Amino acid sequence: MKRIFSLVVILLIICGLIWVSCQKKVEEKVVKIGAILPLTGKSSLLGEMAKNGLILAAKKINEKGGINGKKIKLIIEDGQADIKISLSAFRKLVKFENVNCIITTHSSVGLTLAPIANKEKIILIVHASHPKITGNSHYVFRHSNVADQEAKIITDFISNILNGNKISIAAMNDDYGMVFKNTLEELIPSKGKNFRIVASIIYEKTETDFKTVAQKLILSNPDVVVITGLGNGVGILIRRLREFGYQGNIVITLAAVATGAFQGTGESAKGLYYVNFDIDSEDPHYKEVAKEYKEMFNADFSAAPLIFYNSLILVAEAIQKAGTSPDKIANYLENIRSFKGIGERMDIFKEHDIVPKLKVEKKQ
Repeated sequence: MKRIFSLVVILLIICGLIWVSCQKKVEEKVVKIGAILPLTGKSSLLGEMAKNGLILAAKKINEKGGINGKKIKLIIEDGQADIKISLSAFRKLVKFENVNCIITTHSSVGLTLAPIANKEKIILIVHASHPKITGNSHYVFRHSNVADQEAKIITDFISNILNGNKISIAAMNDDYGMVFKNTLEELIPSKGKNFRIVASIIYEKTETDFKTVAQKLILSNPDVVVITGLGNGVGILIRRLREFGYQGNIVITLAAVATGAFQGTGESAKGLYYVNFDIDSEDPHYKEVAKEYKEMFNADFSAAPLIFYNSLILVAEAIQKAGTSPDKIANYLENIRSFKGIGERMDIFKEHDIVPKLKVEKKQ
């Protein structure tokens, strides 16, 4: 009986070793890229578009033979734009999936993960605008607009195009919202003595009604209301402003649009202005990818999925040329300085910022 038991144990060990060996061979044939995205929660629209952009980019790369003959394997975790959940996802990707390159979004998440990625030598590509995400790490890069860039383009637009003098600000109380608000408060007075802020209101992430916020903004009698925040909340505030009779100009930030601010706003959003990426939609490669995106996901290839698409294309290029070592990837990205993405020229600055061009558009 003991002999039979021993034979069974030996066979199980042998089978286990064979399985591990096979798994290792499978793993050696792929290049793992991790992503921590808000697939559920208030930013789920952005998360879905980001995921789709990454999936299409991986598909296109793999169809052309992958990276040095190895297929890209995307491992996507739902971080819910939550610091703790995203940190847990980061640990899972690094410890259990052996990922050494991760793409993520949101300023709060980027600020949390950046020092950890630097310490553990993990390449982190962050799609978020807080200025302190980059500049302190060899391994952390940003592919996004930055707060002062967006604040400046809005300030110039209000001053030069809208000719508004009295500006009210509504900013969500998060990392980006506060930096953006503070930057606007510095830039607006510099345009002249008549160009001034008449109200600066901070609202919490948990705000759902927005009646009081809208009333305070209207009481300040502004020519222009500037709103920063996330999707649905910004949409509700737009509706409240119009419901209470505000007929002046409204300008909202890129993050608000990317997270779904226009969903459910109907006629309330018509005629307002919003920041968007300035993409070269006439690029033949862009048109080809946009067509395939539409066929795959039954949605337009907007700037949000495009930026994530280009991030993965850039990372794949770095791995193709330099290898999978995080140090070599970082060195490569630091040295190339510029990369031609789809509909986007990606200039990489010394602070590790890849900053897309921005423009202000009118909602039709």
